[in-house]
Amino acid sequence: MDLTNNLFNEFPPVTKEEWLTKIKKDLKGKAVEELHWKLGEVSVDPFPHLDDMKGVEAKPLFDRIGWEIGEDIESHDILQANHQALHSLECGVESLRFVLDENLGDHRMESLLEGIDLAIISTHFYEKNKNAQPKHNLEHFIHIAKKKGLDTRLLRGAVNWWNEDAVVLEDAFELVELAENKLPNFKVLPVNAHDYFDGADGLVQELANTIFKGEMWLSSLAEKNVHPATSNRYLFFSLSVGVNYFVEIAKLRALRLLWANVMKAWKAEDWQMPMIDAHLAPADQTEDMHQNMIRATTQAMSAVIGGANRLTVLPSDDFEGENTNFSRRIARNVQHILKMESHLDWVADPVAGSYYVEDLTRKLAAAAWAAFQKM
Repeated sequence: MDLTNNLFNEFPPVTKEEWLTKIKKDLKGKAVEELHWKLGEVSVDPFPHLDDMKGVEAKPLFDRIGWEIGEDIESHDILQANHQALHSLECGVESLRFVLDENLGDHRMESLLEGIDLAIISTHFYEKNKNAQPKHNLEHFIHIAKKKGLDTRLLRGAVNWWNEDAVVLEDAFELVELAENKLPNFKVLPVNAHDYFDGADGLVQELANTIFKGEMWLSSLAEKNVHPATSNRYLFFSLSVGVNYFVEIAKLRALRLLWANVMKAWKAEDWQMPMIDAHLAPADQTEDMHQNMIRATTQAMSAVIGGANRLTVLPSDDFEGENTNFSRRIARNVQHILKMESHLDWVADPVAGSYYVEDLTRKLAAAAWAAFQKM
């Protein structure tokens, strides 16, 4: 048997119109449009076809070079946080995010990072305290890294903060300046989109708000003579991923199309898509741990297939406010299976060319772009 033959050549092509004729007959008078479903203002066709792809270049939107397995480390108790961080790294975590409730000095920063090889992981800090000082903490991080004999220009990571009012434009400018000089592989301009997450019905506005917030970084820093391409290099998106499998895949892909439009509007050249830091949406957790475990698997797949660069899977008992070692292990193993057994890190944009996802991606992007232009 000649396996090089394309078996589809044995069958004549069928147009969408021909299929619709058959569908209308089977519906016995019911309108085909009644089968469409809505994502807010976006009408989703339940029957995508090659004919819908005319004029669409269905090429991969990203090259798959893997993603980082992330985990949050609550850092109120520094010694306990360090112990948890070391254990998580031993269990396969590749990217730690230390959740801080206060600014750290040299001594506490050194204790937090004791025994951690900063050269082989990415290190993230999230300040949930009201008076966040990301530059202050980064300076201590740099000092500790140098004490470890490391070249800080090679270190990877990011800073983020809860209270956006705590960091004004001048602070952001100084963060970019610090990154340019000492931490060029750190992201210091977060676009936090978690507050915009409102499930499937709020997708369009979520995307519009996200790129609006990102563009605000570009325009604000441009006033300080920072080129948009430079700001873009230090920017990253932090967003929530919900339970609607294909919809969330399309959301992340649409974000890439939308941001390309923003950079095109700025006439930026030689830019790369900022990091997408995905977190499973806490709002989609139930009080059933086993159901949360199952949900986490498909949510994680949505994030990875959609093109997330970093992913944090919530432990199944996160709704209780505390996690057990077991729930943390299961959360990590979800990503291990997707990466080491399913090999999703080997594939560039796995859904590229899928009529359904391509159509949904572009409809979401078009609707969000229209909403963004009205903001």
